[in-house]
Amino acid sequence: MRRMRIVVKIGSSSLTNKQGQLSSDKMACLVEQIASVQSTGEYQMILVSSGAVAAGLSKLGWPRSHITMPEKQAAAAVGQGLLIERYQKLFAEKGMGTAQLLLTRSDIEDRKRFIHIRNTAETLLRHGIIPIVNENDTVAVDEIRFGDNDTLGSLVALMTEANLLVLLTDIDGLYTANPKENVSARRIPQVWKITPEMEAAASDSGSPVGTGGMRTKLAAARMAVDSGIDVVIASSSEPNVLQKILEGKSVGTRFHSKQRLSGKKSWIAYGTRTEGTLMIDPGAVFALVKQTASLLLGGITKVEGDFHEGSVVEIAAPDGRRIGKGMVSFSAVDLRILLERRQRGEKFHNIHEVIHRDAMVILVREENLV
Repeated sequence: MRRMRIVVKIGSSSLTNKQGQLSSDKMACLVEQIASVQSTGEYQMILVSSGAVAAGLSKLGWPRSHITMPEKQAAAAVGQGLLIERYQKLFAEKGMGTAQLLLTRSDIEDRKRFIHIRNTAETLLRHGIIPIVNENDTVAVDEIRFGDNDTLGSLVALMTEANLLVLLTDIDGLYTANPKENVSARRIPQVWKITPEMEAAASDSGSPVGTGGMRTKLAAARMAVDSGIDVVIASSSEPNVLQKILEGKSVGTRFHSKQRLSGKKSWIAYGTRTEGTLMIDPGAVFALVKQTASLLLGGITKVEGDFHEGSVVEIAAPDGRRIGKGMVSFSAVDLRILLERRQRGEKFHNIHEVIHRDAMVILVREENLV
């Protein structure tokens, strides 16, 4: 029987002191907790850690404000070595080995690379080695500018088919409003459905060393729970927070998952970048959402974008609402040719599905179709 698999993501603000430098005490506390859980033999732990840019800036003596993208990437190159060295030393003191995995979004989007990374992680976990994951900030310009490790943590949880994702931050969960601005804000201990009201109440990053805020954590939580993975957002400063979460104590906010998608469908839903859109008619919307059908040529009304066979595209209703995503069996060029021939009255027989059901994920609920 496979042991319970847990991905722990920790942000820069939870690893640094007030001066923005790596805090030995904070890192030691985190390692102590992860090692304690791993040593029970009941769990496999994966750490997604921020902190490379902050560590590099501190080492180089550069201010965080008003630096260029190449300088930020240089700081990441310097800081990542310092970060992983600290982790290796601290885990080694607990008798545990670690491995460094540096990823970019393109590593996740490419199916072959995704599988290779997943196989590497599986091998490490099978041998009791703790993977320490971070974005490869030295080459991933978009990830530095717009990315956050909350999203990376969720994608790592999908990739490794984890049972639980823990997002450790400097606030003790999701609140009804921003607790720093509203004294009447209340912590929400359990979430069964992420609502628009919750998303509206979420604030952006309040930390000078972090890139994510509660909004990014909600987005990451949605990604995970839709794929069958529970999520807990909790404070990194809560004593023995990981143990309390595993004991079911009321710490932070727990997001309860839905039925797990298959590994491939989770990857299609959240790990891929779409290269075009297929507009479909109302009959096709009904067939896809309520009858779990494949997408046939007859239901397509318009092709947008330029893509090849095997690309992932969005599927949109007549009003433009996104219905789902899927991997196409035809290129955009071929689909347009087939649509033009259909408009001229040609009948088609024995043409296989444009998107097979097994290569498609529906992202809209039935009740939202009305």
